[in-house]
Amino acid sequence: MPHCYPCDRWFNSAHSYNQHVQTSIAHQCGGMEWECEVCDRTFTTERARHQHYSHATGHSYCVSCERIFMNENSLIQHMHSKTHMSNSIQCPFCKKSFTTASGVTIHLESGTCSSGLNRTKINTLVQQLDRNNVITRPMLTMPGYDNVETIATELAWNGYGYQCYLCTKQFQTLHALNSHLKSPVHQQNMYHCPKSSCGRTYKVLSGLVQHVESESCGVMRFMQVQQQARNGIQNMVGRMIAG
Repeated sequence: MPHCYPCDRWFNSAHSYNQHVQTSIAHQCGGMEWECEVCDRTFTTERARHQHYSHATGHSYCVSCERIFMNENSLIQHMHSKTHMSNSIQCPFCKKSFTTASGVTIHLESGTCSSGLNRTKINTLVQQLDRNNVITRPMLTMPGYDNVETIATELAWNGYGYQCYLCTKQFQTLHALNSHLKSPVHQQNMYHCPKSSCGRTYKVLSGLVQHVESESCGVMRFMQVQQQARNGIQNMVGRMIAG
């Protein structure tokens, strides 16, 4: 049966379809056209384009938000955002709520949680769990590797600003320079994707968690990551290590 996509109507025969196209006001020239951003088809109404997006294959379209995305990965990220996900994951210590497992991991790495956890302590915890280096790089898991703290003094002043001796970047205050040194910016990539064929590496656990959440490697499904994180970071890491 012929189908008119702009009008979302079915016809019993090609003849009736052709008559519809020739006589319907909706198909007359001069009206506003709504273009599909994927296949370049045009529609006489926005509703007709919405129907097209909703049912056509190869179109990364969120039906409820009526938004088209450039690719499937962008659509997945949107579906996993606050727009469609509630703050259902609680920090096991301070009970703050987060949308994703990576969100609560970033929270713990930041050192702002009442638990006293921070990036260094989390790295040590993961090292203890990951004895076979499934998600950590062997050469970077030496005891005390991540416990060395670099602190700048007034000697870092070069006459114009406080300069980082590692990257030569300048800061207006000594506090800003030390915040820079405490960040993972100069840390080597300690984590890697558990899928051997992937090869992606990350400086912090939250970066790896975001990668796994994206489902790009198929290590775990997004909802699996969230479910494991609800039972604690150790449980989530243990699940990634177990494969």
